[in-house]
Amino acid sequence: MKQNPLLITEITRILCSFIDPKDLLNLALTCRVLHHESCFRLWNTLNPKSHRTLRKIKNTLETTEEYNKLVWKFCWSAREDAHHLERLFFDSFLFPNLRELEFSNAATQDHIVYPMIAASPYLRSLNLSQCYCLSTDAIRPLLTMPKHRLESLTLYGCGKIDPQVMADIIYRHSSTLKRIRLTDINDTILDAIQTCKRLNDLGLEHCSDTTLSNTALNRFFSAINQVQLTQLRLRDIDNLTSDHLRSISISKSGTSLLHLDMSECNRVKSDGVSFLATKCTSLNTLLLAYQTGVTNGAIQLFISNCHYLKHVDVSGCRLLTDHAFFPLLDGVIDDDIIPIILETLNVSGLDLLSAHSIHQLLTRLPRLQELSLGVTYDLDEADRILDAVNTDQLRFFIDIEKYYTICRMPTASLISLSKKRILILPNTTETTNNDTISLPSTSTWSLPPSIFQLE
Repeated sequence: MKQNPLLITEITRILCSFIDPKDLLNLALTCRVLHHESCFRLWNTLNPKSHRTLRKIKNTLETTEEYNKLVWKFCWSAREDAHHLERLFFDSFLFPNLRELEFSNAATQDHIVYPMIAASPYLRSLNLSQCYCLSTDAIRPLLTMPKHRLESLTLYGCGKIDPQVMADIIYRHSSTLKRIRLTDINDTILDAIQTCKRLNDLGLEHCSDTTLSNTALNRFFSAINQVQLTQLRLRDIDNLTSDHLRSISISKSGTSLLHLDMSECNRVKSDGVSFLATKCTSLNTLLLAYQTGVTNGAIQLFISNCHYLKHVDVSGCRLLTDHAFFPLLDGVIDDDIIPIILETLNVSGLDLLSAHSIHQLLTRLPRLQELSLGVTYDLDEADRILDAVNTDQLRFFIDIEKYYTICRMPTASLISLSKKRILILPNTTETTNNDTISLPSTSTWSLPPSIFQLE
């Protein structure tokens, strides 16, 4: 007697993969065979967007423990204050098969996060960014879970954690850690990071010269050839110098880097930045906000050598003038016509950049979606630029909520009106539109509000 194909787990999984998430609940009610796989897909990833949805999940979990076993990923990022949630609210959110935990809320306390981590022996990824109130106790379960299991550790803004405990956690999972993102680390932690041979994503921010020494940085960058990084974020590192950038450039990471953030590192000189521009040719994201060592020549080198650049942030680099962007406007690199694929550009605070160059950037870069001018830019001047580029067709509008960012109109929304201005006004209502393109800079991390036409 032949076996029913639906009893084969792989076949059932494939069939359910074609079902719209909205219809999975109905599918789960059809038969016992499809019930488990449908429920697994419904509960596999929990990402509530509001307290109302979160409370509905809580009420369901309190009635049965079966669903807890189906959750592999849980994300909760509350934009509003969560103080009104009762103390034991998250006691039902214990998932024994959890692989990814992302919890981001400034008011989050240890008693919320600790049980979740302790109940998840299979945890692979932990992101507790902006949980400013957490202490060392919140992440202690990482020291008792099986060794070499954690692959991603992101703790931006968690400044109350004991450095030695953090280092011990990194040592314990050094064979599997691929992503580490931390704030205000010291020499002990950096030495521990150096043992992670599979690391490809490293983020360090706000490290003062009193906690992270130049000696520790020298040790780390002298051994950086042992890893191959694709993403590197070194933001506001007091002791970072041009010599360290040279070490990055000549290592294996030099050719593999896709994302580089080196903002606010004031001891880096122009020669170090220029050396990076000649070696890191695979970059698609370059963030150099408020970097005093950035010159016209360095930006020209990046544009000329990095043909895959899509996102560039040079806000606050006050030495830059129109000459920095000449390769973008000419579209000619090494005597060959290279297509410019730049999508977002942040030029906030570039006082020496003329309105003519901004106009040229908008008209000559066909893929440019956003150009951020910053709150200090003259709005009347921005209007005059828009009037010039929107002569025949309404192609661009100004988003005030994104700090005077000129955005390209979606193709389907192009309006054939002369000299009209579209202005996006601040909106307090929440939206969940995730398709909006945003600049990499934190100055544009905002949700798109309503659009109004102005005569």
